[in-house]
Amino acid sequence: MKMDKRKLSRRDFLRLAGGSLALPATLMAPWKQLLADPPVVTDYKALVCVYLFGGSDSSNMIVPAGTASHAQYQQIRGDLAIPKDQLLPIPVQSDQRTEYGFHPALAPVLPLYQDGELAVLANVGTLVEPVTREGLINGSVAVPPQLFSHSDQTFQWQTGIPGDQTPIGWGGRLADMFFNAGASLLPMNITLTGQSVFLAGQKTVQYALADSGPEALEAASGDGGPVDLAIRSLLAQSRQNLLEKQFIGVQKRSMDLYQLISGALEQQNPLNTVFPDTDLGRQLAMVARVISSRADMGGANIARQVFFVGMGGFDTHDGQNDAQPQLLGAVADALRAFRDALAEAGELDNVTTFTASEFGRTLTNNGDGTDHGWGGHQLIMGGSVLGGDIYGVMPDLTLEGPDDAGDGRLIPTLATDQYDATLARWFGVGDADLHGLFPHLNRFAGSDIGFMRN
Repeated sequence: MKMDKRKLSRRDFLRLAGGSLALPATLMAPWKQLLADPPVVTDYKALVCVYLFGGSDSSNMIVPAGTASHAQYQQIRGDLAIPKDQLLPIPVQSDQRTEYGFHPALAPVLPLYQDGELAVLANVGTLVEPVTREGLINGSVAVPPQLFSHSDQTFQWQTGIPGDQTPIGWGGRLADMFFNAGASLLPMNITLTGQSVFLAGQKTVQYALADSGPEALEAASGDGGPVDLAIRSLLAQSRQNLLEKQFIGVQKRSMDLYQLISGALEQQNPLNTVFPDTDLGRQLAMVARVISSRADMGGANIARQVFFVGMGGFDTHDGQNDAQPQLLGAVADALRAFRDALAEAGELDNVTTFTASEFGRTLTNNGDGTDHGWGGHQLIMGGSVLGGDIYGVMPDLTLEGPDDAGDGRLIPTLATDQYDATLARWFGVGDADLHGLFPHLNRFAGSDIGFMRN
């Protein structure tokens, strides 16, 4: 079918993105009840989500490096374009449109890509069904509601079910699937950025850990002093009220976890890897310490873990030329240190780290930055990653072209469902259960993008 060349106006696209195109009832079905019994696993695996809050401009992270393609990119991006001679060339095994290069700030992770430990996922975003420009123009396709809203798109990325308002994250659903009550006091899902939707589950409760370690309850540090003993005495008293019982249970669990984690970290031999003294660097340093000391926190009972870390600043409406090199540099430095720490701990093949961000940004610039977009590119890192390649199809950058939803907003060609399902399969979720985990998955061509060694 010939592509309709009519211009998709900003008003038309905002109407679609704002949710005035109602989602069919068949697209709003809730996800099914997950497994009652956890899968039996004997190995250890962990997923680490690095969330880039604000909407990362990934069109400057992975840049066309061919002569003609870079000239097109430069014409569209104007003074935001990365000069061709500053790009870090990357080999591409798959059939892409042209040559590509990394932003120069990604130099710390370039060797990981070259050695096959880092992969690029092209043009992924929230979808409820496959979308084409033609479908957007004629109004025949459903799109996720509130596409340009930070809070809504963060919610949809983290739940893995665009269009559904159930506040259960796909990391939390993973934890629910593998949950084994009583196996270990240490929760399977741990956040370093405060409570997150991503790790919210039905059976499991996420644990919030500071980058400096666990935080004790005020006046109940476990030091055996009079105040500490008094609090423990009060908590030991029998209660009949259900709310009181629940409150006491939470307090006791928090105190026990503080003792468990702080004790294990104190006994741990320090890692030699030096992490950057940045927010993300400190978070990933703590994740590395927890992973490497898990033998003292539950040992063989800790078979699966999911971590959530993040950094902000990616909402680059202005000052992008100054901000983006620092942002990407901070990500690259922290990722490289994390990789080295995992290798030092002998956990490189057991941990997969992946980036996420609520949306990409416009190809066009607004004079000093970029505006909220849709599809974007992500990085996946680990010893079990089939790296050194770009997965998916890099977009056509032609304005008003087949991949443009309007104003240079890229139409995703891969759904977050497919991205998440590929990670979940490596984590140990069977094919039959992937569709319970991601109920929209069967609407897309393929549930395994191929960037993991399964």
